[in-house]
Amino acid sequence: MSGCSCQKSMWFVYNEAMWLLSPAFFAYGLRRIRDGTRKGAVQEWIGRYPIEWLNYEGKPRIWVHAVSVGEVVAASSVIAALKQKFPNSWLLVTTVTETGMRTAKQRIRNANAFAFLPFDITPFPKWAMTRVKPDVLVLTETELWGNLMHEAKEVGAKIVLVNGRISDATFSRSQTPLGKLLYQWLLSHLDICLMRSELDAERILKMGVQPQRVRVTGDVKLDQPQIRLSESVKASLRSELGLFSDHLLFIAGSTHEGEEEAILRVYQRLCKSIPNLRLLLAPRHLERVESVMATVHSLGLTPMRRSMCTGKPLRQNEILVLDTIGELSKLYALATVAFVGGSLIQRGGHNVMEPALHGVPVLFGPHVDNFRPHAELLLREKVGFQVRDENELAEVAQKLLTSEPLRRTIAWQAEQLLAQHRGAAERVADAIARLLNH
Repeated sequence: MSGCSCQKSMWFVYNEAMWLLSPAFFAYGLRRIRDGTRKGAVQEWIGRYPIEWLNYEGKPRIWVHAVSVGEVVAASSVIAALKQKFPNSWLLVTTVTETGMRTAKQRIRNANAFAFLPFDITPFPKWAMTRVKPDVLVLTETELWGNLMHEAKEVGAKIVLVNGRISDATFSRSQTPLGKLLYQWLLSHLDICLMRSELDAERILKMGVQPQRVRVTGDVKLDQPQIRLSESVKASLRSELGLFSDHLLFIAGSTHEGEEEAILRVYQRLCKSIPNLRLLLAPRHLERVESVMATVHSLGLTPMRRSMCTGKPLRQNEILVLDTIGELSKLYALATVAFVGGSLIQRGGHNVMEPALHGVPVLFGPHVDNFRPHAELLLREKVGFQVRDENELAEVAQKLLTSEPLRRTIAWQAEQLLAQHRGAAERVADAIARLLNH
């Protein structure tokens, strides 16, 4: 079978699969509307973007897609670099999740438009592309949508993968007979793959991308200044949370079911020798807040919603539960030690770099498939610590909490680490400029 025939066959198979999955897409949309998503989102999900967008002046026309919060963080520095390079560009940012959209609007001030990504079901991406007509479609990390990319090529757009990430699970799927065909077809749409690490580049080459289309530009999530809240801001936040100056704060962020109970048991063990320790739990999904509060109760402790904090002194048996959106990354600045969840259980982990941006020691479990290069980087530089279970979590946390000199050393190492990754966003913007012959 010729390459062209194979491409058409895979596009046909992909579309058949998408239509078989369409009831799930529509059920997802109905659930989102029921839960409060604005009804105008329906027009975006079916690709009916405002026709007026075509009248907006600006060249080049750039479409950046970032599925949720983590990808928005990655995209934000790239967008800032692109806007410096192309000050007259017109730029659209799309996301999939509500939290991603809120984060995008908060962090990205220089985009011309924001929208939800259309469902990847024909003809929705086609309708969206005819109303945007981008010169370049920028996809972050692993967002490979077949129909979206196909229709982008139909309108003559270049397609760039930015901060390319190939997780253990994705790579494993790509090595099966069907996976090989699917990923070779998906990846054939990409004009250039800008990968975050040598490991990711090696994997995408093994998945069938030609070497001339692969480049390692570094991790744009690390290409940001080390976050430093002023002492007055930190003091104000601590006061809001009811923390005294001598309180040590253990933050467990992005946690899942099966992790909170273990962390609470660790906290109770630590408090026996560190009475001035306090705990903040930040569940990954806010709909679990009530469940997390019930877990806190079940262990004889008292849950306190962050949104209800009045500045009343926080007692040892009171556990802060974060029930606000977009605040965790800032609150890490108050942490003495942080644990990043989704890693003691098999969820692939979450962004282990967020605490490190504040110079805070980072602990995480063995399941970090989604952030393996970051985890390995932190381990190598002795800024992060991997623990197998709650016993190791208690032991390592105890060591860190009781040694201020060790924590100061880790903060300095974190600063040096981040300095090594400066310039990734600029390298990405330069590569896109060359692709567009600018």
